Amino acid sequence: MNRINNLTSVFHIAIIAMFLLSLSGCGYKADPYYLEEAPQSDENVKFIIKKPNDKSNEK
Repeated sequence: MNRINNLTSVFHIAIIAMFLLSLSGCGYKADPYYLEEAPQSDENVKFIIKKPNDKSNEK
């Protein structure tokens, strides 16, 4: 009976770990931007050009 309890606890830990790891991928993702010239594309794609500043380089 002890072996069954160990197996169920391992599966529960694995399920909780997968759930918590999946949450780390959630969140606000900013629009992509290009530091150089925007590539040419069709009219349905909007490119955002931003100039680099000191705050964006700091981590």
